[in-house]
Amino acid sequence: MRFVLKTLLVSALMCLLCAGMALATDITRECLVTAPGSQSAWAKAADGRYDSAWTYKRQQDCVLTLQAPPGTREGGLYVCFQTEPEEMAVKSGWREIYRRQGAGLAHRYVPFAGDEPLTLELRGGKDGVSISEFRVFSGAQPPDWVQRWQSPLTRADLLIIVAHPDDELLWMGGAIPYYALERGKRVAVAYMTCASHLRRSELLNGLWTAGVCNYPFIGSFRDASKNGVKGVQAAWGGEDKAAAHVTRLIRQLQPQVVLTHDLRGEYGHPAHIVTARAVLKALEASADARQFPDSAAQHGVWDVPKAYLHLYGENPIVMPWQQPIAARGGKTALQVCADAFEQHRSADPIYKVVDYGRYSPTRFGLYRSLVGPDVQGDDFFEHLNGRE
Repeated sequence: MRFVLKTLLVSALMCLLCAGMALATDITRECLVTAPGSQSAWAKAADGRYDSAWTYKRQQDCVLTLQAPPGTREGGLYVCFQTEPEEMAVKSGWREIYRRQGAGLAHRYVPFAGDEPLTLELRGGKDGVSISEFRVFSGAQPPDWVQRWQSPLTRADLLIIVAHPDDELLWMGGAIPYYALERGKRVAVAYMTCASHLRRSELLNGLWTAGVCNYPFIGSFRDASKNGVKGVQAAWGGEDKAAAHVTRLIRQLQPQVVLTHDLRGEYGHPAHIVTARAVLKALEASADARQFPDSAAQHGVWDVPKAYLHLYGENPIVMPWQQPIAARGGKTALQVCADAFEQHRSADPIYKVVDYGRYSPTRFGLYRSLVGPDVQGDDFFEHLNGRE
């Protein structure tokens, strides 16, 4: 009887919670949006494609107005930028509900309450402003796929540094969902390059699917692969420039563990090789204030306790990415990672997230440790748990 009563009470409580939380629905097509330019031009912002966009090319303020259908009491705007504005403000009637200056947040969700018209004020930069996707939702809780990014981390437990979008999934396997979702670690992901606005949106979609909620660090190095390692180094402004960038990230975030590419670039990609070399140089430099002194003066120095390289032959470990992730309904870390990789729709279809093969994302090696060698060999944080 007690079990039955407890079950009934839990069921009743869940019904009350569900009744009090409006489930969001997409009402974009029911809204009246007024934007500069033609209606056909604005339609590109709601066509479900990141490679098309509504664009305002002038370097000045741009105003959009939105009237939701009658009866809409609360909801949210989901705006995905191809070219981000220098400043964005949202008003509900005369009341300002959102303001952000500067770039660095390509996908933005702005909740609203009340039935007053909404006004978006966008200040274009030198390249104007472009919206690739624009959605309006009615209800308090948006769908899970709608990204509500938090600011980039200021401190990280695990810092993953890769050359390109999708490398963090293909080569690092289930590291992101396992440590971010199952272990509750602060996972920061940093990319040296991002070839296009499309790749950036896919990057964000993939990270969100994998369980990251703090905005990533997206470098401005040019995506290059011609003329081998020397060609990439030249395109990136030299070996020291790449190492200085990584050193700044390490000093800023003070990670317990750093994870990066195979020194041979997995299948030999020169940008992977240059990234791995930059990380190794930064691991030595980040604890020495005489090296790259600008970031040392700003952030101080940091000696990373542990660093792992993909496929590194010394001190090898095999990560068991088949652990179930409770926050993803029991899917394994690798399955969650595969779901995230599917968001990279422009990626070469020959690549798959699997836990076998020559470049298996389960195989790593301990490159450096300030806390001794691994014994268990299945946890990047061995000897570190409780020290974060």
